[in-house]
Amino acid sequence: MLSTLRQVRFRAYLQQLVVWHTYHMVQLPRWRHPLVGYIFSVLLVGLSLLVGLVERHLLLPLAFPGVLLTLTVLIVALVWGVGPAVLTILLGLLALDYLYVPPFGSLAGYEGSGALQLLTFALAGVITALLASQHESVRLRALVAEGQAMRRANQLEATFEAMADGVVVYNHQGHVLQTNTATNHLFGLAHLPSKDEARLRQQLLLQATQRDEQGALLAVERSLLARLFKGKTLSGANTVDVLVGTPDGREVLLNTSGAPLRDEQGNIERAVVIFRDVTERRQLERHTAEALTALLALAEVLMQAEETPGGLNSVGQRLVELTHSVVTSVHVEILAVKPEVDTVGSVASIGFTPSQEQQWRERLEQNPYLGDHLSDPALLSRLKEGEVLVLDGMLLPLHAHVLPYYVQTVLVVPICVDKQLIGILSFDDGSRKHNYTPLEIAQAQTIAKLTALVLERGRLQQERTEARANELALREAKRGMDEALSLVCHELLTPLTVIKGSIQLAGQKVKRFVYATETPIEAAGQLAPIQTLLKCAKSQVSLQDRLLHDLLDVSRIQANTLKLSLKRCNLAWIVQEAIQVQRQAAPLRAIRLELPAEDPVPVQADSDRIMQVMTNYLTNALKYSAADQPVGVRLQVEGQTAHVRVSDQGPGLSPAEQEHVWERFYRVRGIEVQSEAGRASGGLGIGLYLCRTVIERHHGQVGVQSSLGKGSDFWFTLPLARQDEMSSFL
Repeated sequence: MLSTLRQVRFRAYLQQLVVWHTYHMVQLPRWRHPLVGYIFSVLLVGLSLLVGLVERHLLLPLAFPGVLLTLTVLIVALVWGVGPAVLTILLGLLALDYLYVPPFGSLAGYEGSGALQLLTFALAGVITALLASQHESVRLRALVAEGQAMRRANQLEATFEAMADGVVVYNHQGHVLQTNTATNHLFGLAHLPSKDEARLRQQLLLQATQRDEQGALLAVERSLLARLFKGKTLSGANTVDVLVGTPDGREVLLNTSGAPLRDEQGNIERAVVIFRDVTERRQLERHTAEALTALLALAEVLMQAEETPGGLNSVGQRLVELTHSVVTSVHVEILAVKPEVDTVGSVASIGFTPSQEQQWRERLEQNPYLGDHLSDPALLSRLKEGEVLVLDGMLLPLHAHVLPYYVQTVLVVPICVDKQLIGILSFDDGSRKHNYTPLEIAQAQTIAKLTALVLERGRLQQERTEARANELALREAKRGMDEALSLVCHELLTPLTVIKGSIQLAGQKVKRFVYATETPIEAAGQLAPIQTLLKCAKSQVSLQDRLLHDLLDVSRIQANTLKLSLKRCNLAWIVQEAIQVQRQAAPLRAIRLELPAEDPVPVQADSDRIMQVMTNYLTNALKYSAADQPVGVRLQVEGQTAHVRVSDQGPGLSPAEQEHVWERFYRVRGIEVQSEAGRASGGLGIGLYLCRTVIERHHGQVGVQSSLGKGSDFWFTLPLARQDEMSSFL
């Protein structure tokens, strides 16, 4: 194994040596190749000997040709390198020994003076060859360095031009010094009039650094270039969005990052700004947030449907309004189907004018049979089988007669309960061409399942009135609602888990790509905005995951399936751990803890559920109090009871609000979130309801003490473990 490893290393070394030698040889002209030098060394030695013979025949003072041979060594070394020079020295020594050092005509027969002459020539030749080769080596290294610098410059230029984001370099005066090709496409510079193109181009690219995300002009000191020339680097969470109008009539939302460029003395001489088009991404983020909010609102409507005045039609109208914000459409309709006779009636709709809605209802009253409103009788069978249909609007008589224009596409989703068609949910985008995506179809199916609960609830309520079975109908409707809510939450959790894994995988791939590049620091800077977006996406997915788990807990409470795992635990440890988690999430917030002298504080409890209660108390306190105000936590023992109190300096609660704050889906009106983290954390009004349920099932109590404008104290109590349990715990 070791021998194989050495062989691999030796082969790699040889390959590097060959590549280095080949590269150096490529830099030289062909006539300076060492092989040519060996030939010329022989010729030049012969020429030197010939000149020496002439000198000797003419009895000139330089009858010994050692000087000429030394000069020959110098020329060969400078032109062809050390190898040919060494050959020249050897040939010279042989020629001198044989022709010029007595006795003539023999080798190695010289005396002391002859040996001195040969030694002198050899030393002079070696020194000359070494000095010449050293000079040539320095020249070659300079040549190699110049070539490498040129390649790096070409690589940077190619990278600069290949970037999909616009890159612009500015000077102190705000003049544009350099741009890449992507900048022209991003800003639509090709549409500038050629007459004054340079001035308008400069003006547009400068304005892009002076706008905010609404397109308003910023003060000079707050502009992007002013911050960069002050030495600030805009990356990660510090990137900003700007709204720019392009010459081709578009409004583009650009995410901007940048950094100052310094000279050799560290002075800022330029600034580079990277523009990334995030128009579609921001629209997608807003649509996703609106869709998730609407889905959660749908769940809230279902939970409160029995308290909504107006009955089925009122709830249905609220459903179509929320559905309209989830799936892009002009019209949304909910139709109820009587499965026994396949007749249909209108429940709610949105997008129609009052006259169109009146015509819709009149046609349904005149001909309530569902099959007559479909172009093909086979479509009714497909709907009963639960199949989603995408139809041409002109083939649907109801749309063709009610709407005065051609409806391109209608999405029809069956609403089924126990494999029985009880309703239809339909979408259309009017005269606009709309290819419904798999995601939109999946969202429509989820909404149809929720709508099925509404229609089923209405059917049960009608049966309750007719059969005077009010209590049974409500109980069954609630059970179906809770089961469906649990099912929907589980279905929503599955794609959220996939999204979370995909975001983590994308982050890992970005990191591996950065480490795999030749310039990881530069690559990390370029990919920092992507990592920031992935972090924001991960945070939003985690938020939705928490909200859905809270909804699942509510459904378990309603179904009486919420289980507690009671064990002996130290309440002080649970309180400290919950505080530590919040300090990590909000490191700038002050949380003051007061613990009792006795330690531990033993309780018989489900530690995870008590941690959930503490987390809800703390997050509410941090969310509704100012960032510079501390939050207090106090744990004390009184007799056989442990008291935990969380205090904040928020806006406080009125006595009426204190009575309702523990109710399910209750949200206090008019109280604004004080912290930045709280604005992104959202809620459904079920956190305190869960806290009360968990504590009461631990045989404890919850409460709140609050005054308007003076903050709030939320507390709970737990009974201490019995003496035999305490000794076992200790």
